[in-house]
Amino acid sequence: MTSTAKSAPPQDASQRLIDKRVWVMAKGFVPDEGGQQTYALQCALAYARKGAIVTVVTQTSAGPRDETYRGLRIVDIGPGKSLRVVSRWIGALRRLRDADSAPHFIHGTTWRTSIAPMLLRLPYAASFHGREFMYVKGAGLRLMTAVARRARPIFLGSQYSATRLVARLADGGLPNVTVHVGLYGTDYVPLARPPRPRGSPVQIMTLCRHEPRKNLLAAVDAAAALRDAGLSFHYVICGRGPDSAAIADRVAALNLADHVNLAGFVSDERVRELYAQSDIFLHPQIAIDNGRDFEGFGLVIADAMRAGCAVVIGEEGGSAQLVEQGVSGIAVDGRDQAALNAAMMMLVRNDDARINMGRAAAIRSRLFDWDLHTDEILDAAGQ
Repeated sequence: MTSTAKSAPPQDASQRLIDKRVWVMAKGFVPDEGGQQTYALQCALAYARKGAIVTVVTQTSAGPRDETYRGLRIVDIGPGKSLRVVSRWIGALRRLRDADSAPHFIHGTTWRTSIAPMLLRLPYAASFHGREFMYVKGAGLRLMTAVARRARPIFLGSQYSATRLVARLADGGLPNVTVHVGLYGTDYVPLARPPRPRGSPVQIMTLCRHEPRKNLLAAVDAAAALRDAGLSFHYVICGRGPDSAAIADRVAALNLADHVNLAGFVSDERVRELYAQSDIFLHPQIAIDNGRDFEGFGLVIADAMRAGCAVVIGEEGGSAQLVEQGVSGIAVDGRDQAALNAAMMMLVRNDDARINMGRAAAIRSRLFDWDLHTDEILDAAGQ
């Protein structure tokens, strides 16, 4: 059974956790980068805004260490992947418990980081993310099911992810499990959008890791269709990854160098500038590997909406839940090249539709709020 969390952002960060001890279990953390690292950081900061005394227990390339970062205590056991890592996690929690007594609340920001509190019989909430739960099998699936059985609550960022987790847990011997869904947040602060004269080239932007699931070859083919239709546009593709060479080859083969800029890695400040300058954000992702590899939420899409971009995204995965179809974004079948081309052509040709969709996206993005997300977790946990 799935419970969908409330969908109205709070007026301000409540002080419901004043002076309470909160432990955030993080798969990775600053200075390491990644989606799960971002999730753990933003949840930890949100708990701190509610008045909590937050300790993040993690393992990063910078550990071992015990230091303060943005008001959070970071207890870092250091890198490693062997079975000994679990004992190091348990040892860190035992030392914290002995020094400060047990916490009032524990949030395992992935199911794997919830193993240590489970083994210590400490109550915890657990967040689950797509790839992490879709690829486990055998003993790993049984362990994940044990974590889910004791978690209060289980939380995910989209209904799409929730449906797949429920099926996976049933495979592991845990049918009829209750899971909760609450949209993730975005901490993106947009720059002012510069005025764009009507008739000037439309700017399109993509930002993601270049991998098959992101479906960027289809995005490049859509750019070719725009060019062949005589439309005026410029397309900036940011990021890098295993598909970067294939994407460059496709751009060259289609003679798109005058229209498509492969920007590679871009700094955070440059990303903000590009969001402000771009009219359309294109992210036509698909689910691959028999549906096991999918987009669970899409933080870059949330950021683009906050920036006021009209977004065209793939309908497979949790990202489709971010938009009101045809109002604050367009979700298409990323495998249907004609449908993708048609969506892009409509927005490039129609200034008013594109501008209105961008404005609606910015309004919709108010739902993507880390304080709301963590409030929903606390509500479901009875805190």
